[in-house]
Amino acid sequence: MAAVLYFIGVDKIFSELQNINYFYILLSIVFLLIMDCAMAYRIKFILERNSVKIRFRDSFISHMVGMLLSDFTPARSGYFATAATLSYNYKVPSDKAMLAILGPQALDFIVKVVTGTACMMYISWYVLKINDGWFIFLGAALMSLMIVVMLLLLFSKRFLKLFSFSKSFPLTEKIYHMFEKMQENSRMLLGIVPQLLVLVFISWTGKAISWYFVAKSLGITLNLGFPEFLFYYMLQPTVTILEFIPSPTLAGIGLSEGGGAMLLSVLGVAPAKAASFIFLTRIKTTFVNLIAVPETIRTAGALKKDIF
Repeated sequence: MAAVLYFIGVDKIFSELQNINYFYILLSIVFLLIMDCAMAYRIKFILERNSVKIRFRDSFISHMVGMLLSDFTPARSGYFATAATLSYNYKVPSDKAMLAILGPQALDFIVKVVTGTACMMYISWYVLKINDGWFIFLGAALMSLMIVVMLLLLFSKRFLKLFSFSKSFPLTEKIYHMFEKMQENSRMLLGIVPQLLVLVFISWTGKAISWYFVAKSLGITLNLGFPEFLFYYMLQPTVTILEFIPSPTLAGIGLSEGGGAMLLSVLGVAPAKAASFIFLTRIKTTFVNLIAVPETIRTAGALKKDIF
Protein backbone atom coordinates (compact mmCIF):
# COMPACT_ATOMS: atom_id res chain seq x y z
CA MET A 1 0.00 0.00 0.00
CA ALA A 2 2.81 2.36 0.95
CA ALA A 3 4.63 1.53 -2.29
CA VAL A 4 1.56 2.38 -4.38
CA LEU A 5 1.14 5.71 -2.60
CA TYR A 6 4.87 6.50 -2.81
CA PHE A 7 5.47 5.76 -6.49
CA ILE A 8 2.26 7.37 -7.74
CA GLY A 9 2.19 10.25 -5.27
CA VAL A 10 -0.10 10.78 -2.30
CA ASP A 11 -0.80 14.37 -3.36
CA LYS A 12 -1.88 13.29 -6.86
CA ILE A 13 -4.21 10.59 -5.54
CA PHE A 14 -5.82 12.93 -3.00
CA SER A 15 -6.21 15.54 -5.71
CA GLU A 16 -8.20 13.07 -7.80
CA LEU A 17 -10.34 12.02 -4.82
CA GLN A 18 -11.21 15.63 -4.03
CA ASN A 19 -12.86 16.08 -7.44
CA ILE A 20 -15.13 13.04 -7.57
CA ASN A 21 -18.71 13.26 -8.83
CA TYR A 22 -20.88 12.20 -5.88
CA PHE A 23 -23.93 11.50 -8.04
CA TYR A 24 -22.02 8.73 -9.78
CA ILE A 25 -20.80 7.46 -6.41
CA LEU A 26 -24.43 7.25 -5.26
CA LEU A 27 -25.32 5.24 -8.38
CA SER A 28 -22.33 3.03 -7.70
CA ILE A 29 -23.59 2.32 -4.18
CA VAL A 30 -27.07 1.48 -5.54
CA PHE A 31 -25.64 -1.16 -7.87
CA LEU A 32 -23.35 -2.47 -5.14
CA LEU A 33 -26.44 -3.04 -2.99
CA ILE A 34 -28.09 -4.81 -5.94
CA MET A 35 -25.10 -7.17 -5.93
CA ASP A 36 -25.49 -7.72 -2.18
CA CYS A 37 -29.23 -8.35 -2.53
CA ALA A 38 -28.61 -10.98 -5.22
CA MET A 39 -26.03 -12.74 -3.02
CA ALA A 40 -28.35 -12.59 0.00
CA TYR A 41 -31.27 -13.93 -2.05
CA ARG A 42 -29.27 -16.94 -3.22
CA ILE A 43 -28.59 -17.80 0.45
CA LYS A 44 -32.32 -17.55 1.18
CA PHE A 45 -33.11 -19.56 -1.98
CA ILE A 46 -30.80 -22.45 -1.01
CA LEU A 47 -32.02 -22.48 2.59
CA GLU A 48 -35.66 -22.65 1.50
CA ARG A 49 -34.81 -25.51 -0.85
CA ASN A 50 -33.41 -27.13 2.28
CA SER A 51 -36.69 -26.63 4.20
CA VAL A 52 -35.41 -23.64 6.22
CA LYS A 53 -37.66 -20.58 6.25
CA ILE A 54 -35.83 -17.28 6.72
CA ARG A 55 -36.71 -13.64 6.13
CA PHE A 56 -34.82 -11.84 3.35
CA ARG A 57 -33.81 -9.18 5.87
CA ASP A 58 -32.10 -11.81 8.05
CA SER A 59 -30.36 -13.37 5.06
CA PHE A 60 -29.21 -9.93 3.87
CA ILE A 61 -27.72 -8.75 7.17
CA SER A 62 -25.99 -12.12 7.67
CA HIS A 63 -24.47 -11.75 4.21
CA MET A 64 -23.29 -8.23 5.07
CA VAL A 65 -21.48 -9.53 8.19
CA GLY A 66 -19.48 -11.83 5.95
CA MET A 67 -18.80 -9.03 3.46
CA LEU A 68 -17.54 -6.75 6.23
CA LEU A 69 -15.17 -9.34 7.69
CA SER A 70 -13.97 -10.39 4.23
CA ASP A 71 -12.58 -6.86 3.81
CA PHE A 72 -10.03 -7.55 6.55
CA THR A 73 -9.16 -11.26 6.29
CA PRO A 74 -6.63 -13.14 4.12
CA ALA A 75 -8.20 -14.62 0.98
CA ARG A 76 -11.46 -12.97 2.13
CA SER A 77 -12.11 -15.99 4.34
CA GLY A 78 -14.12 -13.81 6.71
CA TYR A 79 -17.12 -14.31 4.45
CA PHE A 80 -17.74 -17.63 6.19
CA ALA A 81 -18.86 -15.57 9.19
CA THR A 82 -22.15 -15.35 7.28
CA ALA A 83 -22.79 -18.99 8.18
CA ALA A 84 -22.02 -18.29 11.85
CA THR A 85 -24.44 -15.34 11.87
CA LEU A 86 -27.20 -17.41 10.31
CA SER A 87 -26.62 -20.17 12.85
CA TYR A 88 -26.17 -18.15 16.05
CA ASN A 89 -28.51 -15.23 15.42
CA TYR A 90 -31.28 -16.77 13.29
CA LYS A 91 -31.29 -20.41 14.42
CA VAL A 92 -30.43 -21.83 11.00
CA PRO A 93 -28.88 -25.33 11.37
CA SER A 94 -25.14 -24.85 10.98
CA ASP A 95 -24.78 -27.52 8.29
CA LYS A 96 -27.50 -25.94 6.14
CA ALA A 97 -26.04 -22.47 6.71
CA MET A 98 -22.60 -23.66 5.57
CA LEU A 99 -24.11 -25.37 2.52
CA ALA A 100 -25.78 -22.08 1.53
CA ILE A 101 -22.35 -20.40 1.63
CA LEU A 102 -20.02 -23.04 0.20
CA GLY A 103 -22.24 -24.06 -2.72
CA PRO A 104 -22.73 -20.71 -4.48
CA GLN A 105 -19.27 -19.50 -3.42
CA ALA A 106 -17.63 -22.40 -5.26
CA LEU A 107 -19.67 -21.58 -8.38
CA ASP A 108 -18.81 -17.88 -8.04
CA PHE A 109 -15.10 -18.71 -7.76
CA ILE A 110 -15.23 -20.88 -10.89
CA VAL A 111 -16.67 -17.99 -12.92
CA LYS A 112 -14.08 -15.57 -11.51
CA VAL A 113 -11.13 -17.87 -12.15
CA VAL A 114 -12.13 -18.46 -15.78
CA THR A 115 -12.88 -14.83 -16.66
CA GLY A 116 -10.11 -13.30 -14.52
CA THR A 117 -7.44 -15.64 -15.87
CA ALA A 118 -8.57 -15.01 -19.45
CA CYS A 119 -8.32 -11.25 -18.86
CA MET A 120 -4.83 -11.52 -17.32
CA MET A 121 -3.64 -13.71 -20.18
CA TYR A 122 -4.91 -11.17 -22.71
CA ILE A 123 -3.29 -8.22 -20.91
CA SER A 124 0.00 -10.06 -20.27
CA TRP A 125 0.50 -11.62 -23.68
CA TYR A 126 -1.17 -9.22 -26.11
CA VAL A 127 -0.98 -5.80 -24.41
CA LEU A 128 2.17 -5.96 -22.25
CA LYS A 129 3.89 -8.63 -24.41
CA ILE A 130 5.03 -10.49 -21.25
CA ASN A 131 5.79 -14.15 -21.90
CA ASP A 132 6.97 -15.00 -18.39
CA GLY A 133 4.32 -13.49 -16.12
CA TRP A 134 3.73 -16.69 -14.15
CA PHE A 135 3.57 -14.88 -10.78
CA ILE A 136 0.28 -13.16 -11.53
CA PHE A 137 -1.36 -16.56 -12.04
CA LEU A 138 -0.57 -17.71 -8.50
CA GLY A 139 -3.84 -16.14 -7.34
CA ALA A 140 -5.76 -18.12 -9.96
CA ALA A 141 -3.96 -21.30 -8.89
CA LEU A 142 -4.81 -20.69 -5.23
CA MET A 143 -8.45 -19.93 -6.07
CA SER A 144 -8.58 -23.13 -8.15
CA LEU A 145 -7.23 -25.09 -5.19
CA MET A 146 -9.88 -23.53 -2.95
CA ILE A 147 -12.59 -24.51 -5.46
CA VAL A 148 -11.39 -28.12 -5.43
CA VAL A 149 -11.38 -28.18 -1.61
CA MET A 150 -14.87 -26.63 -1.49
CA LEU A 151 -16.26 -29.21 -3.93
CA LEU A 152 -14.63 -32.06 -2.01
CA LEU A 153 -16.08 -30.77 1.26
CA LEU A 154 -19.48 -30.55 -0.37
CA PHE A 155 -19.61 -33.94 -2.08
CA SER A 156 -16.79 -36.31 -1.01
CA LYS A 157 -17.27 -38.44 2.10
CA ARG A 158 -13.85 -40.03 1.48
CA PHE A 159 -12.15 -36.62 1.55
CA LEU A 160 -13.95 -35.65 4.73
CA LYS A 161 -12.81 -38.85 6.44
CA LEU A 162 -9.22 -37.64 6.06
CA PHE A 163 -10.07 -35.23 8.88
CA SER A 164 -11.75 -37.79 11.14
CA PHE A 165 -8.92 -37.31 13.65
CA SER A 166 -10.54 -33.95 14.49
CA LYS A 167 -13.27 -35.85 16.37
CA SER A 168 -10.77 -36.25 19.20
CA PHE A 169 -11.17 -32.54 20.09
CA PRO A 170 -14.43 -30.98 21.33
CA LEU A 171 -14.50 -27.89 19.08
CA THR A 172 -13.28 -29.55 15.88
CA GLU A 173 -15.57 -32.52 16.49
CA LYS A 174 -18.52 -30.16 16.26
CA ILE A 175 -17.22 -28.77 12.95
CA TYR A 176 -16.58 -32.26 11.56
CA HIS A 177 -20.14 -33.40 12.32
CA MET A 178 -21.46 -30.19 10.74
CA PHE A 179 -19.75 -31.08 7.45
CA GLU A 180 -21.03 -34.66 7.69
CA LYS A 181 -24.60 -33.41 7.97
CA MET A 182 -23.98 -30.84 5.21
CA GLN A 183 -23.01 -33.57 2.75
CA GLU A 184 -26.36 -35.29 3.37
CA ASN A 185 -28.09 -32.37 1.58
CA SER A 186 -25.39 -31.21 -0.83
CA ARG A 187 -26.70 -33.16 -3.85
CA MET A 188 -29.64 -30.77 -3.87
CA LEU A 189 -27.29 -28.08 -5.25
CA LEU A 190 -26.82 -29.99 -8.51
CA GLY A 191 -30.49 -29.52 -9.34
CA ILE A 192 -30.42 -25.73 -8.95
CA VAL A 193 -27.16 -24.88 -10.77
CA PRO A 194 -29.01 -22.94 -13.54
CA GLN A 195 -30.77 -20.73 -10.96
CA LEU A 196 -27.50 -20.17 -9.09
CA LEU A 197 -25.74 -19.19 -12.32
CA VAL A 198 -28.45 -16.59 -13.00
CA LEU A 199 -27.95 -15.16 -9.50
CA VAL A 200 -24.16 -15.17 -9.96
CA PHE A 201 -24.62 -13.23 -13.21
CA ILE A 202 -26.94 -10.71 -11.54
CA SER A 203 -24.50 -10.11 -8.67
CA TRP A 204 -21.57 -9.92 -11.10
CA THR A 205 -23.48 -7.37 -13.21
CA GLY A 206 -24.25 -5.28 -10.14
CA LYS A 207 -20.56 -5.19 -9.19
CA ALA A 208 -19.43 -4.43 -12.76
CA ILE A 209 -21.85 -1.51 -13.18
CA SER A 210 -20.95 -0.27 -9.69
CA TRP A 211 -17.29 -0.13 -10.72
CA TYR A 212 -18.26 1.53 -14.02
CA PHE A 213 -19.90 4.39 -12.12
CA VAL A 214 -16.87 4.70 -9.80
CA ALA A 215 -14.77 5.19 -12.92
CA LYS A 216 -17.20 7.82 -14.22
CA SER A 217 -17.08 9.63 -10.86
CA LEU A 218 -13.34 10.14 -11.49
CA GLY A 219 -13.77 11.09 -15.14
CA ILE A 220 -12.24 7.85 -16.46
CA THR A 221 -13.11 6.93 -20.04
CA LEU A 222 -11.67 3.92 -21.85
CA ASN A 223 -11.41 3.78 -25.63
CA LEU A 224 -11.92 0.10 -26.36
CA GLY A 225 -13.19 -1.88 -29.30
CA PHE A 226 -16.31 -2.85 -27.34
CA PRO A 227 -18.78 -1.15 -24.92
CA GLU A 228 -16.79 0.32 -22.05
CA PHE A 229 -18.88 -1.08 -19.19
CA LEU A 230 -18.11 -4.64 -20.36
CA PHE A 231 -14.47 -4.09 -19.37
CA TYR A 232 -15.55 -3.91 -15.71
CA TYR A 233 -17.01 -7.41 -15.99
CA MET A 234 -13.42 -8.57 -16.59
CA LEU A 235 -11.72 -6.19 -14.16
CA GLN A 236 -13.65 -7.32 -11.07
CA PRO A 237 -12.65 -11.03 -11.22
CA THR A 238 -9.11 -10.02 -12.23
CA VAL A 239 -8.68 -7.88 -9.12
CA THR A 240 -10.25 -10.68 -7.06
CA ILE A 241 -7.57 -13.06 -8.32
CA LEU A 242 -4.90 -10.53 -7.35
CA GLU A 243 -6.35 -10.57 -3.83
CA PHE A 244 -5.68 -14.30 -3.66
CA ILE A 245 -2.00 -14.13 -4.65
CA PRO A 246 -0.05 -15.49 -1.64
CA SER A 247 1.24 -12.38 0.12
CA PRO A 248 1.36 -10.99 3.67
CA THR A 249 -1.73 -8.81 3.18
CA LEU A 250 -5.27 -8.59 4.48
CA ALA A 251 -7.71 -9.30 1.62
CA GLY A 252 -4.99 -8.38 -0.86
CA ILE A 253 -4.79 -4.77 0.35
CA GLY A 254 -2.10 -2.97 -1.64
CA LEU A 255 -1.46 -5.85 -4.02
CA SER A 256 -4.87 -5.61 -5.67
CA GLU A 257 -4.66 -1.81 -5.67
CA GLY A 258 -1.26 -1.87 -7.37
CA GLY A 259 -2.27 -4.56 -9.86
CA GLY A 260 -5.60 -2.92 -10.64
CA ALA A 261 -3.94 0.46 -11.11
CA MET A 262 -1.38 -1.08 -13.46
CA LEU A 263 -4.12 -2.81 -15.43
CA LEU A 264 -5.94 0.48 -15.98
CA SER A 265 -2.70 2.34 -16.69
CA VAL A 266 -1.76 0.06 -19.59
CA LEU A 267 -5.16 0.91 -21.09
CA GLY A 268 -4.28 4.61 -21.10
CA VAL A 269 -5.61 5.79 -17.72
CA ALA A 270 -3.26 8.17 -15.85
CA PRO A 271 -1.61 6.33 -12.90
CA ALA A 272 -3.08 8.71 -10.28
CA LYS A 273 -6.61 8.22 -11.67
CA ALA A 274 -6.12 4.46 -11.90
CA ALA A 275 -4.91 4.19 -8.29
CA SER A 276 -7.69 6.52 -7.11
CA PHE A 277 -10.24 4.27 -8.80
CA ILE A 278 -9.01 1.15 -7.02
CA PHE A 279 -8.75 2.89 -3.64
CA LEU A 280 -12.21 4.41 -4.03
CA THR A 281 -13.83 1.07 -4.87
CA ARG A 282 -12.41 -0.49 -1.69
CA ILE A 283 -13.27 2.51 0.52
CA LYS A 284 -16.82 2.69 -0.85
CA THR A 285 -17.40 -1.05 -0.42
CA THR A 286 -16.13 -1.07 3.17
CA PHE A 287 -18.24 2.01 3.95
CA VAL A 288 -21.39 0.22 2.73
CA ASN A 289 -20.45 -2.93 4.65
CA LEU A 290 -20.26 -0.96 7.91
CA ILE A 291 -24.04 -1.32 8.24
CA ALA A 292 -23.25 -4.84 9.49
CA VAL A 293 -21.19 -3.69 12.50
CA PRO A 294 -23.99 -4.16 15.11
CA GLU A 295 -24.82 -7.62 13.74
CA THR A 296 -21.13 -8.55 13.69
CA ILE A 297 -20.79 -7.62 17.36
CA ARG A 298 -23.90 -9.68 18.13
CA THR A 299 -22.44 -12.71 16.31
CA ALA A 300 -19.08 -12.32 18.08
CA GLY A 301 -20.86 -12.24 21.45
CA ALA A 302 -22.84 -15.39 20.67
CA LEU A 303 -19.71 -17.16 19.45
CA LYS A 304 -17.74 -16.21 22.55
CA LYS A 305 -20.56 -17.42 24.80
CA ASP A 306 -20.73 -20.74 22.93
CA ILE A 307 -16.95 -21.33 23.09
CA PHE A 308 -16.66 -20.62 26.80
